[in-house]
Amino acid sequence: MERTKSVVRELRIVMNKLNRRAEALMAQERHEVTEMQGRIIGFLYFNKNRNQPVYQRDVEAEFSITRATASKMLTLMEKGGFIVRERVPGDARLKKLTLTEKAVAHFQKIHRGMTRFEELATRGITPEERETLLRLLQKIEQNVED
Repeated sequence: MERTKSVVRELRIVMNKLNRRAEALMAQERHEVTEMQGRIIGFLYFNKNRNQPVYQRDVEAEFSITRATASKMLTLMEKGGFIVRERVPGDARLKKLTLTEKAVAHFQKIHRGMTRFEELATRGITPEERETLLRLLQKIEQNVED
């Protein structure tokens, strides 16, 4: 008797394979920063393109991390030459986070790799199938959040 396939089990298998493949592909590119630092660089990059200033409290909220964790991580990123903390006129406590050229170049290289990985993972999937998949995954996400 054939066992009915489990959606959760199949998703877990696909996620494990995606994670292993992504790690292998990105390991070459991400040697200078941790995964979390890379995510912060991406967050700052996309907000920069929207002309949105970003402060430490925004990083804390976006990634659900404590003030102490954010502070340590941002300090390491500053020492590594990836960000600069700039004083905000009128509020000495606030410091705007700005990416350096080094961080922008790093992000663009990583982003190109992520784009290639997306193309690899979705090869042979039609635009309609992609939209259906995204819609179904969103339903599953909502179901498990309730």
